[in-house]
Amino acid sequence: MKIKGIESRKILNSNTNYTIEVKLKTEHGLFRGSSPAGESTSMYEVKQFKESIDQIVEKFNSFLKGLTGKDVSSLNDVFEIEKGIPEEFIGGASLSLGYALVYGLARAKDLEPFQLFNQKPNTKVMPVCKMIGGGMHASRAGMTIQEILVLTMADSARESIDHTIKVYNEVKRLLSDKTISFIDGVDPEGGLVSGLDDYESLEIVSKAVGRVMKETGADIRLGIDAAASTFYKDGKYSYKKPIYGKDILTKEEQIDLMVKLADEFGLYYIEDPVDENFQEGYKEVMKKVDALVVGDDLTSTKVDRLEKVKGDINATLIKPNQVGLLSDVVKYSELSDKYKLAKIVSHRSEETNSSIISDLALGLGAKYIKIGINRGERVEKLNRLMEISE
Repeated sequence: MKIKGIESRKILNSNTNYTIEVKLKTEHGLFRGSSPAGESTSMYEVKQFKESIDQIVEKFNSFLKGLTGKDVSSLNDVFEIEKGIPEEFIGGASLSLGYALVYGLARAKDLEPFQLFNQKPNTKVMPVCKMIGGGMHASRAGMTIQEILVLTMADSARESIDHTIKVYNEVKRLLSDKTISFIDGVDPEGGLVSGLDDYESLEIVSKAVGRVMKETGADIRLGIDAAASTFYKDGKYSYKKPIYGKDILTKEEQIDLMVKLADEFGLYYIEDPVDENFQEGYKEVMKKVDALVVGDDLTSTKVDRLEKVKGDINATLIKPNQVGLLSDVVKYSELSDKYKLAKIVSHRSEETNSSIISDLALGLGAKYIKIGINRGERVEKLNRLMEISE
């Protein structure tokens, strides 16, 4: 394809903050790419916009003009363009450009976007969906940990999504019965928000999972994203409300808590159980649980970070905006495969309506994709996942 025109503009994301959209015009039509942002971020990930959004758009458009007339015939050509992007644009701007080029190139080749990365992928990618939100996603309400999640093992994404929706609706019903303060409120990712503490919330979701499993015979598993860095300070983990009788925990006590929760609730998925700088803590948790111990803040989709911590986790999140370049995302994915880590492609809190991460999950060979089960920008990704699986 030949780039006939290309420009960036600012658009609103799902949290009513501005992000960048890139519009690409080729002989095959007009294609758009846009980048999300995270509300809870790692110290290791790239900053999305290093200046005001208006300044970035103006400067980035000057760079984009130089791409007009360029021929792009393969994913490697996209990676070559990325090599020329100035450092100041690595983040939201560079990723939006990469996404627009992928959409345009896929149309030019009469392929689905995921086929640019993998012609014959395994379409059995299972969603990891948030049931209850807490931590930074829910302000001062309820849980200290950031997310309680469910994973439904099924023969297709559609079947998995169907059962997950049943759990979500049952959680809503149980929350309504448990507390009069619950009014179906959701956090930025569609997770339900109530005033219940961590333990009470886990009990609710566990009960909902049990009921849906009994009704359907489905294999549904429980998970958490502790996002422990968000409540760690001065060597202590501070919980809003006591859990197992304590609200201030040492590093060792935090590890013990994660193991205790895993044992009691049968956790299959534990993301960021300790602070992002407590590398050995991840390893200690992994030794003591039969679960996916997932690095996110620890790894930040950075190859150099994964090389340092590869033996301390058995699964990793892939968030493309953490690194900003699709070429680096592919390298990270390949390194994860080398070290036999389970891969989970993930959304962010401040999303756009683009469904590109569903294609990336398939194209990169991820086993899981982390998406909210509520809110339009999340549903776009679920619908795309079901479309591909069909």
